[in-house]
Amino acid sequence: MQYQAIFLLALLLPVGCAMAQQPHAIDGPQGFAFGQPAAAEEASRTIHVDASDKMQLQFDAMDIRAGEVVKFIVHNRGQARHEFSIGDEAFGRQHLSAMRQQMSGMAHQHHAGNVLSLEGGQTGTMVWRFAAGKGKTVLFACYIPGHFQAGMYRRHVLLPPLAAG
Repeated sequence: MQYQAIFLLALLLPVGCAMAQQPHAIDGPQGFAFGQPAAAEEASRTIHVDASDKMQLQFDAMDIRAGEVVKFIVHNRGQARHEFSIGDEAFGRQHLSAMRQQMSGMAHQHHAGNVLSLEGGQTGTMVWRFAAGKGKTVLFACYIPGHFQAGMYRRHVLLPPLAAG
């Protein structure tokens, strides 16, 4: 019986450690300290984003406010695969590491709703509810190996919410 408990603990310990390394996930895989996915009908507006092989993310607007729900329509204008992700610095480090593992032959999939992966010419949509709270910095980025390092990211400090009136 004691050996079974030790064996079970040995099996579960790596799972617990892996979960502990995900500090920004709250309320399961769909919630983060920087926001969460939202339904399309909740969006107050749409922002268009172009991803290009010049390693740039071009936004048609960047006046995003804390607590706002925005629909992003992202078009990959290049031929290479690009990502559009919404995160913070901690998420970025974690995702970049996961992308490097994928390039080393390990499987990597996006399940949290904050990353779009687009082949050349593809368009994708993401609806995001930004976290409430003044002064939060959000990082929009492509974590395909080499892309982030080439400058394919944009930091944005969320503006304060509009006063209800």
